[in-house]
Amino acid sequence: MNLNEQLQAIQDEYLKKLPVVLDQISLLAQELQQTAPRRDQLIILGQELHKLAGSAGTFGLTRLSSRAAELNKNLDSILSSNSAESDLRYEGLQLKEALDSLSLFAQPGPNPNPSLITLDADAARTTINKPLLDQIWLLEGEPQLGATLMAHLESFNFSARLFTKLSELASAFESEQPQILLLDIPLENAGPSNDFHSQCQFFQNTSSRVVFISSKDDFAARLEAASLGAQAYFVKPLDIPNLINRIEQIVANLHSPAEKVLIIDDDEMLAQYYRQVLIGAGMQAEILARPEKVISALESNTPDVILMDLQMPGISGQNLAAVIRQYGRWVGLPIVYLSAEHDPHLQLLALKQGADDFLVKPISNEHLVTVVKSKVARSRQLIDLMTKDSLTSLLKHAAIKDALRRELDLARRKREELCVAMMDIDHFKQINDQFGHAMGDEVIASVATLLRMRLRRTDVLGRYGGEEFVVIMGNCSGDKAFKVLDDFRQRFQELKFSDEDKVFSATISIGIAPIKSTLEIDADMLLVAADKAMYAAKSMGRNKVVLHDAGSAG
Repeated sequence: MNLNEQLQAIQDEYLKKLPVVLDQISLLAQELQQTAPRRDQLIILGQELHKLAGSAGTFGLTRLSSRAAELNKNLDSILSSNSAESDLRYEGLQLKEALDSLSLFAQPGPNPNPSLITLDADAARTTINKPLLDQIWLLEGEPQLGATLMAHLESFNFSARLFTKLSELASAFESEQPQILLLDIPLENAGPSNDFHSQCQFFQNTSSRVVFISSKDDFAARLEAASLGAQAYFVKPLDIPNLINRIEQIVANLHSPAEKVLIIDDDEMLAQYYRQVLIGAGMQAEILARPEKVISALESNTPDVILMDLQMPGISGQNLAAVIRQYGRWVGLPIVYLSAEHDPHLQLLALKQGADDFLVKPISNEHLVTVVKSKVARSRQLIDLMTKDSLTSLLKHAAIKDALRRELDLARRKREELCVAMMDIDHFKQINDQFGHAMGDEVIASVATLLRMRLRRTDVLGRYGGEEFVVIMGNCSGDKAFKVLDDFRQRFQELKFSDEDKVFSATISIGIAPIKSTLEIDADMLLVAADKAMYAAKSMGRNKVVLHDAGSAG
């Protein structure tokens, strides 16, 4: 069953159950004519109307949604007034008559959910333009620079293809698209009205990411690159390690884990619909129907974003958001309200109490997907800035230690082996003294990039300090870790670094501390064991990998 069929099935189920919902509202309305309406009755009725206003529009009943929202607004006015009992009874009777007519609005429009078509069209377009795995196309007219860039790209295991003319690249692009276009083309005097701009239209609105190289570093050139979809912009003379690192980051983002969304909504059918839309867009989505369980839900399956209804029985979205923000760990977690509340004042008030955005129900599928993806992307960028080293984009010292504690707990729960490796660049002070700190930074950045290229995406990488690195390999035996890291060691020593007319290579010493889930040892002791193994590798002549028994760490 494809996405449209799944969403249609949920919509059909909603329409099937709708008469029961309207009957419940009618029963509540009947109670209004018995005696003067009590405020608790009106509050319950308001919750039902709020829910109906949000869900009906989503499932194609726009007239019913508008009518329910209008009645809910009238109900809010009654609740906020200080009416006498006689006035309250009169207002309740007036509301009851209006509620009795709700069923007249419960007819689907001619096109219940046009946004579904858009969603599937986008998915089809992505499939057609799916980039080739880890492939880079380089457009470079300078033979020497082209050869240098190709050598660096291939040394880091990128599949690269060199073009010297834009027309040749455009022709090849008609049949296949790479992940990344690395373009060295003149951006001076360019603009939307120029012939040059039209020549670059072939890669617009495709899945390929574009990186520009230019001799120009002015605003006009950068603006032109941005108009052509540039993800990054590098100025000559090139900082090649930085360029390679940026390319690797772009590739990593293309392979980043699916966005994890937690939906908190008491409307089961609507929550299920949103969940299916998000899953259809490649995300992971879970529903929490009991708001009081939110903290345990966050701890067991950390989401990237929360979609939260504003009005739920017994609890408001504002208060729930405030509770979440009481925990330091969740202060930066994006929270987006999904509500049928149209009052701008109440929307702003809700945003002041801990949320990041406010989406008014009904919301189109495309709008929902776009907002969620953009919120998650920005949140992940901010987390990276806080936890990752600027030179290597690896976890900082404190962050890698925190990650080791989490991975160690996970390994014990799953009863799996885990390996921690500590590595240090050999004779690094001599590299700095002989070639300068800029070249030393290039060597450090190269270690980080090669680690990301050669290890699994599930392995956790960190810069422990200076020229030292830490690798955490979950569900991995010592023998397997040794083979992987020894291969990395050999590939690193094959890298060539150049400083003017001098070419040199560097080596690295690695210590590995494997641990079985049954062994009682904490993260600090495991790091000590890996450190001992690393120094054993250095004492044996450097450029070696040594395994150390974590059980003897201390």
